[in-house]
Amino acid sequence: MKVTAYRVFGRRNILREAQHAAPSAADLVARNVRGRLPRVEIVLTTPQGMGELTARANSSLVPGAAPQAVDKNRRILVRDARSVFGLTTASRSGVLILLNVHKLPHPDLLAVTLVHELVHAMQLSRPGVLERHLDRVRHNLDIAPLSRRELRSLSRHMNAAEDEAYRMESALTPQLNAYAA
Repeated sequence: MKVTAYRVFGRRNILREAQHAAPSAADLVARNVRGRLPRVEIVLTTPQGMGELTARANSSLVPGAAPQAVDKNRRILVRDARSVFGLTTASRSGVLILLNVHKLPHPDLLAVTLVHELVHAMQLSRPGVLERHLDRVRHNLDIAPLSRRELRSLSRHMNAAEDEAYRMESALTPQLNAYAA
C-alpha cells in the first residue's frame, strides 16, 4: 500500500499520520468486510488534485473519450470534490483512494475517512462492481450513455455501497482508534 501526496504543501503531519494509519486500517477492513483488498494507492490532495487524478484514472481505464468530455468530467469532479472527504476509483494498477486534505484537519477524521474509502476499495473487488463502475465512467465520458432505468439501477447499487461503507465506518473506526493508541 502506497501513501503519497499530490499538490499538497505544508501538510506533512497529515501525510505522516496517513502513512501510519493506512496499514492498520487496511488490515482491519480486510478482516471485517466481504471481498479482497486489491492493490491500493492512497493520495492526499486538494479538490483540484482529486479532479485531475480521477479524470486521469478514468481516461486510462476507458480510452476513446473525446477531449472535451474528459475536460467536462474533470471540471465536474473538481466541483464535487470540494464537498467530499475522500473518493475511491478504479485505476489501471488497482484502486486509487483520494483524500481531500482541506476536509481532514484532525487525525480522527482521517481514520474515519480511511476506513470508509477502504471499504469502497473492497467493494470494487466484488463480482460485477467494477463493471458497474466502468459503465458509470463510460456514461460520464459520453462513450456509452446509459438509459434512465440503468442509471436508476446504478444509483441503487451506489446507495447500497455507501450505506455499507457508513455502517462499517461507524463499527470499525473505534477499533482502529483503539488499535492505533
